[in-house]
Amino acid sequence: MPTPVIVSAVRTPQGKEDGALAGVRSEDLSIPLVNELLSRTGIDPDAVEDLLWGCAQQRGEQGNNVARVISLLSDLGEGVPGSTINRWCASSAEALMRAADAIAAGQREVLIAGGVESMSRVPMGENTHNVHPRLAEHYNIGELQMGMTAEKVAEEEEVSRERQDEYALRSHERAADATDSGRFDDELVPIETDDGAVTEDEGIRRDTSLETLGGLPTVFKSDGTVTPGNASQVSDGAAGLVVTSREFADANGLDVLAEIGAHEVVGVDPTVMGIGPVPAVRQLTERTGRATDDYDLVELNEAFAAQTVYCQRELGFADDTFNVNGGAIAIGHPLGASGARLPVTLVHEMNRRDAELGLATECVGFGQGAAIEFHRG
Repeated sequence: MPTPVIVSAVRTPQGKEDGALAGVRSEDLSIPLVNELLSRTGIDPDAVEDLLWGCAQQRGEQGNNVARVISLLSDLGEGVPGSTINRWCASSAEALMRAADAIAAGQREVLIAGGVESMSRVPMGENTHNVHPRLAEHYNIGELQMGMTAEKVAEEEEVSRERQDEYALRSHERAADATDSGRFDDELVPIETDDGAVTEDEGIRRDTSLETLGGLPTVFKSDGTVTPGNASQVSDGAAGLVVTSREFADANGLDVLAEIGAHEVVGVDPTVMGIGPVPAVRQLTERTGRATDDYDLVELNEAFAAQTVYCQRELGFADDTFNVNGGAIAIGHPLGASGARLPVTLVHEMNRRDAELGLATECVGFGQGAAIEFHRG
Protein backbone atom coordinates (compact mmCIF):
# COMPACT_ATOMS: atom_id res chain seq x y z
CA MET A 1 0.00 0.00 0.00
CA PRO A 2 1.42 3.45 -0.89
CA THR A 3 2.58 5.57 2.04
CA PRO A 4 1.33 9.19 2.16
CA VAL A 5 4.05 11.69 3.04
CA ILE A 6 4.30 15.45 3.55
CA VAL A 7 6.98 17.07 1.39
CA SER A 8 6.24 20.72 2.15
CA ALA A 9 4.18 22.55 4.78
CA VAL A 10 3.53 26.28 5.11
CA ARG A 11 1.12 28.73 6.65
CA THR A 12 0.33 32.40 6.68
CA PRO A 13 0.88 34.53 9.73
CA GLN A 14 -2.42 34.70 11.57
CA GLY A 15 -4.13 38.05 11.90
CA LYS A 16 -6.39 39.30 14.66
CA GLU A 17 -10.06 39.98 14.02
CA ASP A 18 -10.30 43.21 12.01
CA GLY A 19 -6.52 43.38 12.14
CA ALA A 20 -3.64 43.25 9.70
CA LEU A 21 -5.19 40.63 7.38
CA ALA A 22 -8.80 41.83 7.50
CA GLY A 23 -8.44 43.48 4.11
CA VAL A 24 -7.32 40.24 2.44
CA ARG A 25 -9.86 37.84 0.97
CA SER A 26 -9.63 34.15 1.84
CA GLU A 27 -8.54 33.27 -1.68
CA ASP A 28 -5.72 35.80 -1.43
CA LEU A 29 -4.58 34.31 1.87
CA SER A 30 -4.45 30.89 0.19
CA ILE A 31 -2.98 31.60 -3.24
CA PRO A 32 0.48 32.64 -1.97
CA LEU A 33 0.65 29.40 0.03
CA VAL A 34 -0.20 27.23 -2.96
CA ASN A 35 2.34 29.05 -5.11
CA GLU A 36 4.99 28.77 -2.39
CA LEU A 37 4.35 25.04 -2.01
CA LEU A 38 4.88 24.56 -5.74
CA SER A 39 7.99 26.73 -5.67
CA ARG A 40 9.58 24.97 -2.70
CA THR A 41 9.02 21.49 -4.09
CA GLY A 42 9.53 22.22 -7.77
CA ILE A 43 6.50 20.08 -8.53
CA ASP A 44 4.95 20.79 -11.92
CA PRO A 45 1.40 22.09 -11.39
CA ASP A 46 0.21 19.54 -13.94
CA ALA A 47 1.32 16.77 -11.56
CA VAL A 48 -1.06 17.97 -8.83
CA GLU A 49 -4.25 15.94 -9.04
CA ASP A 50 -6.51 17.89 -6.68
CA LEU A 51 -6.64 20.78 -4.23
CA LEU A 52 -8.46 19.86 -1.01
CA TRP A 53 -9.09 23.01 1.02
CA GLY A 54 -10.98 23.28 4.29
CA CYS A 55 -13.25 26.18 5.17
CA ALA A 56 -15.83 26.31 7.96
CA GLN A 57 -18.00 29.26 6.93
CA GLN A 58 -18.72 28.52 3.28
CA ARG A 59 -20.78 31.57 2.38
CA GLY A 60 -20.22 35.08 1.10
CA GLU A 61 -16.65 35.47 -0.11
CA GLN A 62 -15.93 31.93 1.09
CA GLY A 63 -18.70 30.47 -1.03
CA ASN A 64 -18.52 29.39 -4.68
CA ASN A 65 -16.25 26.43 -3.85
CA VAL A 66 -13.37 28.58 -2.66
CA ALA A 67 -10.91 25.74 -3.36
CA ARG A 68 -11.68 25.86 -7.08
CA VAL A 69 -11.31 29.64 -7.14
CA ILE A 70 -7.89 29.24 -5.49
CA SER A 71 -6.79 26.69 -8.08
CA LEU A 72 -7.93 28.94 -10.94
CA LEU A 73 -6.14 32.02 -9.60
CA SER A 74 -2.97 30.29 -8.41
CA ASP A 75 -0.16 28.68 -10.39
CA LEU A 76 -2.19 25.45 -10.38
CA GLY A 77 -4.50 26.72 -13.11
CA GLU A 78 -7.53 25.29 -14.86
CA GLY A 79 -6.28 21.72 -15.03
CA VAL A 80 -6.24 21.16 -11.26
CA PRO A 81 -9.67 20.65 -9.67
CA GLY A 82 -10.54 21.86 -6.20
CA SER A 83 -12.89 20.73 -3.44
CA THR A 84 -13.85 22.77 -0.37
CA ILE A 85 -14.23 20.60 2.72
CA ASN A 86 -16.09 21.26 5.95
CA ARG A 87 -15.70 19.59 9.32
CA TRP A 88 -15.84 22.98 11.00
CA CYS A 89 -12.79 23.43 13.27
CA ALA A 90 -11.21 20.31 11.74
CA SER A 91 -12.01 21.19 8.12
CA SER A 92 -8.40 21.30 6.97
CA ALA A 93 -7.56 18.27 9.12
CA GLU A 94 -10.29 16.50 7.16
CA ALA A 95 -8.71 17.72 3.92
CA LEU A 96 -5.38 16.26 5.02
CA MET A 97 -6.97 12.97 6.07
CA ARG A 98 -8.75 12.66 2.72
CA ALA A 99 -5.52 13.38 0.89
CA ALA A 100 -3.68 10.73 2.89
CA ASP A 101 -6.43 8.18 2.32
CA ALA A 102 -6.54 8.84 -1.43
CA ILE A 103 -2.80 8.28 -1.71
CA ALA A 104 -2.84 5.21 0.54
CA ALA A 105 -5.60 3.74 -1.64
CA GLY A 106 -3.54 4.31 -4.77
CA GLN A 107 -6.15 6.67 -6.22
CA ARG A 108 -3.91 9.76 -6.21
CA GLU A 109 -0.18 10.46 -6.12
CA VAL A 110 0.17 14.24 -5.59
CA LEU A 111 -2.29 16.45 -3.72
CA ILE A 112 -2.32 19.79 -1.94
CA ALA A 113 -4.36 19.89 1.27
CA GLY A 114 -5.03 22.72 3.67
CA GLY A 115 -7.56 25.34 4.56
CA VAL A 116 -8.45 28.95 5.19
CA GLU A 117 -10.73 31.18 7.20
CA SER A 118 -11.20 34.92 7.28
CA MET A 119 -13.25 35.39 10.42
CA SER A 120 -13.02 39.16 9.93
CA ARG A 121 -14.64 39.08 6.51
CA VAL A 122 -17.04 36.14 7.03
CA PRO A 123 -18.04 36.33 10.71
CA MET A 124 -19.03 33.15 12.51
CA GLY A 125 -22.04 34.57 14.36
CA GLU A 126 -24.08 35.15 11.22
CA ASN A 127 -25.01 31.44 11.14
CA THR A 128 -26.73 31.42 14.53
CA HIS A 129 -30.23 32.16 13.22
CA ASN A 130 -29.98 29.33 10.66
CA VAL A 131 -29.70 26.46 13.16
CA HIS A 132 -32.31 23.77 12.47
CA PRO A 133 -35.26 24.37 14.82
CA ARG A 134 -35.55 20.68 15.73
CA LEU A 135 -32.17 20.86 17.44
CA ALA A 136 -33.96 22.85 20.13
CA GLU A 137 -35.98 19.72 20.95
CA HIS A 138 -32.76 18.00 22.00
CA TYR A 139 -30.49 20.82 23.18
CA ASN A 140 -30.63 24.29 24.62
CA ILE A 141 -29.28 26.12 21.57
CA GLY A 142 -27.65 28.74 23.76
CA GLU A 143 -25.60 26.01 25.42
CA LEU A 144 -24.14 25.02 22.04
CA GLN A 145 -22.39 28.39 21.75
CA MET A 146 -18.67 27.67 21.85
CA GLY A 147 -17.97 29.74 24.95
CA MET A 148 -20.81 28.14 26.86
CA THR A 149 -19.44 24.69 26.08
CA ALA A 150 -16.11 25.79 27.53
CA GLU A 151 -17.84 27.06 30.66
CA LYS A 152 -19.51 23.67 31.07
CA VAL A 153 -16.20 21.82 30.68
CA ALA A 154 -14.57 24.14 33.20
CA GLU A 155 -17.36 23.55 35.70
CA GLU A 156 -17.77 19.80 35.24
CA GLU A 157 -14.05 19.05 35.07
CA GLU A 158 -13.06 21.55 37.78
CA VAL A 159 -10.72 23.71 35.73
CA SER A 160 -10.42 26.92 37.72
CA ARG A 161 -10.19 30.46 36.35
CA GLU A 162 -6.67 30.68 37.78
CA ARG A 163 -5.58 27.50 36.00
CA GLN A 164 -7.06 28.73 32.73
CA ASP A 165 -5.23 32.04 33.01
CA GLU A 166 -1.98 30.28 33.84
CA TYR A 167 -2.34 28.16 30.73
CA ALA A 168 -3.15 31.21 28.60
CA LEU A 169 0.00 32.95 29.81
CA ARG A 170 2.00 29.84 28.94
CA SER A 171 0.61 29.93 25.40
CA HIS A 172 1.66 33.55 24.85
CA GLU A 173 5.09 33.02 26.38
CA ARG A 174 5.80 29.96 24.25
CA ALA A 175 4.49 31.54 21.05
CA ALA A 176 6.52 34.69 21.67
CA ASP A 177 9.66 32.64 22.26
CA ALA A 178 9.04 30.56 19.12
CA THR A 179 8.58 33.74 17.08
CA ASP A 180 11.54 35.62 18.51
CA SER A 181 13.90 32.66 18.18
CA GLY A 182 12.89 32.01 14.56
CA ARG A 183 11.26 28.62 15.09
CA PHE A 184 8.29 29.63 12.92
CA ASP A 185 10.42 31.02 10.10
CA ASP A 186 10.43 27.88 7.94
CA GLU A 187 6.66 27.55 7.99
CA LEU A 188 5.61 31.19 7.51
CA VAL A 189 4.82 32.79 4.14
CA PRO A 190 4.48 36.60 4.34
CA ILE A 191 1.20 38.06 3.10
CA GLU A 192 1.19 41.37 1.26
CA THR A 193 -1.40 43.96 2.25
CA ASP A 194 -2.01 47.60 1.39
CA ASP A 195 -0.09 48.47 4.55
CA GLY A 196 2.88 46.24 3.77
CA ALA A 197 3.85 42.63 4.36
CA VAL A 198 2.53 40.73 7.37
CA THR A 199 5.35 38.47 8.53
CA GLU A 200 4.39 37.17 11.97
CA ASP A 201 1.35 36.20 14.03
CA GLU A 202 -0.46 39.31 15.17
CA GLY A 203 -2.19 38.08 18.30
CA ILE A 204 0.77 37.20 20.52
CA ARG A 205 0.74 39.37 23.63
CA ARG A 206 4.31 39.64 24.85
CA ASP A 207 3.37 42.00 27.66
CA THR A 208 0.53 40.02 29.19
CA SER A 209 0.67 38.72 32.76
CA LEU A 210 -1.39 36.75 35.23
CA GLU A 211 -2.46 40.04 36.75
CA THR A 212 -3.65 41.35 33.39
CA LEU A 213 -5.40 38.10 32.50
CA GLY A 214 -6.99 37.91 35.93
CA GLY A 215 -8.51 41.36 35.49
CA LEU A 216 -10.40 40.52 32.31
CA PRO A 217 -14.19 40.10 32.56
CA THR A 218 -15.94 36.85 31.74
CA VAL A 219 -17.76 36.83 28.42
CA PHE A 220 -20.34 34.06 28.39
CA LYS A 221 -21.52 33.81 32.01
CA SER A 222 -21.44 36.52 34.64
CA ASP A 223 -20.28 33.98 37.21
CA GLY A 224 -18.16 32.02 34.72
CA THR A 225 -14.44 31.63 34.11
CA VAL A 226 -13.96 32.00 30.34
CA THR A 227 -12.56 35.36 29.24
CA PRO A 228 -11.13 36.88 26.06
CA GLY A 229 -7.71 36.17 27.55
CA ASN A 230 -8.08 32.43 28.10
CA ALA A 231 -9.97 31.64 24.89
CA SER A 232 -8.60 31.29 21.38
CA GLN A 233 -8.55 34.36 19.19
CA VAL A 234 -10.91 35.09 16.33
CA SER A 235 -8.45 35.11 13.46
CA ASP A 236 -7.68 35.23 9.76
CA GLY A 237 -5.23 32.80 8.17
CA ALA A 238 -4.48 29.80 5.97
CA ALA A 239 -2.24 26.73 6.02
CA GLY A 240 -1.33 24.10 3.44
CA LEU A 241 0.72 20.97 2.79
CA VAL A 242 1.87 18.99 -0.24
CA VAL A 243 1.02 15.31 0.20
CA THR A 244 2.49 12.70 -2.12
CA SER A 245 3.20 9.01 -2.14
CA ARG A 246 6.56 7.96 -0.74
CA GLU A 247 7.40 6.58 -4.18
CA PHE A 248 6.75 9.93 -5.88
CA ALA A 249 8.82 11.78 -3.29
CA ASP A 250 11.75 9.40 -3.69
CA ALA A 251 11.57 9.41 -7.48
CA ASN A 252 11.60 13.20 -7.57
CA GLY A 253 14.24 13.77 -4.92
CA LEU A 254 11.85 15.46 -2.49
CA ASP A 255 12.70 15.68 1.18
CA VAL A 256 10.03 14.07 3.36
CA LEU A 257 9.00 16.02 6.45
CA ALA A 258 6.83 13.21 7.82
CA GLU A 259 4.63 10.27 6.93
CA ILE A 260 0.92 10.63 7.65
CA GLY A 261 -0.19 7.78 9.88
CA ALA A 262 -3.50 6.68 11.32
CA HIS A 263 -6.27 9.17 11.99
CA GLU A 264 -9.57 9.25 13.84
CA VAL A 265 -12.78 11.28 14.12
CA VAL A 266 -15.43 10.96 16.83
CA GLY A 267 -18.69 12.51 17.96
CA VAL A 268 -19.33 13.78 21.49
CA ASP A 269 -21.99 15.68 23.42
CA PRO A 270 -22.07 19.08 21.66
CA THR A 271 -22.61 20.91 24.96
CA VAL A 272 -19.07 19.88 25.96
CA MET A 273 -17.54 19.89 22.48
CA GLY A 274 -14.09 20.71 23.85
CA ILE A 275 -13.60 17.19 25.20
CA GLY A 276 -13.49 15.83 21.62
CA PRO A 277 -9.72 15.22 21.51
CA VAL A 278 -9.94 12.78 24.43
CA PRO A 279 -12.03 10.05 22.75
CA ALA A 280 -10.45 10.80 19.37
CA VAL A 281 -6.95 10.17 20.71
CA ARG A 282 -8.06 7.18 22.78
CA GLN A 283 -9.68 5.51 19.79
CA LEU A 284 -6.62 6.28 17.69
CA THR A 285 -4.22 4.75 20.21
CA GLU A 286 -6.49 1.75 20.70
CA ARG A 287 -6.42 1.09 16.97
CA THR A 288 -2.67 1.59 16.63
CA GLY A 289 -1.69 -0.14 19.87
CA ARG A 290 0.13 2.94 21.11
CA ALA A 291 0.11 4.72 24.46
CA THR A 292 -0.31 8.48 24.66
CA ASP A 293 3.20 8.86 26.04
CA ASP A 294 4.58 7.31 22.85
CA TYR A 295 4.12 10.68 21.12
CA ASP A 296 7.22 12.86 21.17
CA LEU A 297 5.25 16.01 20.33
CA VAL A 298 1.55 16.87 20.54
CA GLU A 299 -0.38 19.80 19.06
CA LEU A 300 -3.93 20.46 20.29
CA ASN A 301 -6.01 23.29 18.85
CA GLU A 302 -6.37 25.19 22.14
CA ALA A 303 -9.86 26.54 21.47
CA PHE A 304 -10.22 27.39 25.15
CA ALA A 305 -7.83 27.01 28.04
CA ALA A 306 -10.53 25.13 29.95
CA GLN A 307 -10.81 22.29 27.45
CA THR A 308 -7.09 22.27 26.69
CA VAL A 309 -6.16 21.86 30.35
CA TYR A 310 -8.76 19.10 30.71
CA CYS A 311 -7.59 17.23 27.58
CA GLN A 312 -3.92 17.44 28.53
CA ARG A 313 -4.67 16.22 32.04
CA GLU A 314 -7.01 13.45 30.91
CA LEU A 315 -4.67 12.12 28.23
CA GLY A 316 -1.55 12.51 30.34
CA PHE A 317 0.53 14.56 27.91
CA ALA A 318 3.76 15.86 29.43
CA ASP A 319 4.13 19.62 29.44
CA ASP A 320 7.45 19.53 27.59
CA THR A 321 5.85 17.74 24.62
CA PHE A 322 2.50 19.56 24.50
CA ASN A 323 1.94 22.71 22.39
CA VAL A 324 5.60 23.50 22.79
CA ASN A 325 5.38 26.64 20.62
CA GLY A 326 2.14 27.93 22.09
CA GLY A 327 -1.27 27.52 20.53
CA ALA A 328 -4.44 29.21 19.36
CA ILE A 329 -4.86 31.32 22.51
CA ALA A 330 -1.77 33.23 21.37
CA ILE A 331 -1.42 32.39 17.68
CA GLY A 332 -5.09 32.41 16.67
CA HIS A 333 -7.77 29.98 15.55
CA PRO A 334 -9.02 30.65 12.00
CA LEU A 335 -11.51 27.80 11.91
CA GLY A 336 -10.96 26.29 8.48
CA ALA A 337 -7.18 26.66 8.68
CA SER A 338 -6.46 25.32 12.17
CA GLY A 339 -6.62 21.63 11.31
CA ALA A 340 -3.74 22.17 8.86
CA ARG A 341 -1.90 24.78 10.92
CA LEU A 342 -1.31 22.23 13.68
CA PRO A 343 0.37 19.66 11.38
CA VAL A 344 2.38 22.40 9.65
CA THR A 345 3.84 23.56 12.95
CA LEU A 346 4.14 19.99 14.23
CA VAL A 347 6.11 18.48 11.35
CA HIS A 348 8.57 21.37 11.31
CA GLU A 349 9.14 20.99 15.05
CA MET A 350 9.47 17.21 14.69
CA ASN A 351 12.28 17.73 12.19
CA ARG A 352 13.91 20.36 14.36
CA ARG A 353 13.97 17.98 17.34
CA ASP A 354 14.49 14.78 15.37
CA ALA A 355 11.25 13.48 16.89
CA GLU A 356 9.87 10.20 15.56
CA LEU A 357 6.17 10.37 16.39
CA GLY A 358 3.80 13.34 16.52
CA LEU A 359 0.09 13.90 17.08
CA ALA A 360 -2.27 16.69 16.03
CA THR A 361 -5.75 16.77 17.55
CA GLU A 362 -8.71 19.15 17.63
CA CYS A 363 -12.04 19.66 19.27
CA VAL A 364 -14.79 20.54 16.82
CA GLY A 365 -17.88 22.70 17.22
CA PHE A 366 -21.21 20.90 17.66
CA GLY A 367 -19.46 17.98 19.30
CA GLN A 368 -16.70 16.23 17.38
CA GLY A 369 -13.03 15.42 17.78
CA ALA A 370 -10.24 14.62 15.32
CA ALA A 371 -6.72 13.24 15.64
CA ILE A 372 -3.91 12.46 13.17
CA GLU A 373 -0.51 10.94 13.84
CA PHE A 374 2.71 11.62 11.96
CA HIS A 375 5.89 9.53 11.70
CA ARG A 376 9.50 10.26 10.90
CA GLY A 377 12.38 7.87 10.40
